[in-house]
Amino acid sequence: MVATLDYVERKFNEFNHTIFGGRLKPLPFRLSNARTFLGQLRYSRKRSFWGGWKYGNFQFVISAGKEMDERLLEDTIIHEMIHYHILSNQLQDTSAHGKLFRKMMDDINARFGRNVTISHKPTEEEREKDREIRRHLICTSRFSDGRTGITIAAQTRVFMLWNEIPKFPGVVECKWYSSLNPYFNRFRRSQTVKIYLVDREELEKQLADALPLVKEGDTIKTIPLPRHP
Repeated sequence: MVATLDYVERKFNEFNHTIFGGRLKPLPFRLSNARTFLGQLRYSRKRSFWGGWKYGNFQFVISAGKEMDERLLEDTIIHEMIHYHILSNQLQDTSAHGKLFRKMMDDINARFGRNVTISHKPTEEEREKDREIRRHLICTSRFSDGRTGITIAAQTRVFMLWNEIPKFPGVVECKWYSSLNPYFNRFRRSQTVKIYLVDREELEKQLADALPLVKEGDTIKTIPLPRHP
């Protein structure tokens, strides 16, 4: 079956009652045509006074870009609801699918006979066909032997990756960009240091309209491109 907004909202309300005790607050629902993910909880975050992260502006996104078995679709909705429960309660997990997430997932699977998993790995064909417009945070790496690589950073890990990628063996230069180019949809978003080797000329072509990024303290911002007369 293919997800619809009515179905997603109905299942959210059902699982909120049966699994989460009705504690999850309503939030915006959205469908995506993406083929590289089944569901996402989108949100913003900022540093809290005590040093952790404060999360807000939640949006519940489910892919309608491919058909799914209904059971898989239900488990995908529950997966994103676990994220929503953790982040909306401002709980600090050890990683995106850390100890808190895994404990909740295992408890729900055992109590309710579900098969919620950590991730769905799209096929290469699915990645190639994904043309959805979304923002990518991209680090390009130049190696000492001339090779070129890129990392597509998960938004929640961009500060860590900004510091760690330059330490990767052989990396001599890193540059960061923001891009809406669907070309980059084919690369998985990295939670840890993962560098994909790419053709330099092809990369430069795909980054033609990208905006350079700079890091100033706890803020990452774009540098506007110069205007040509």
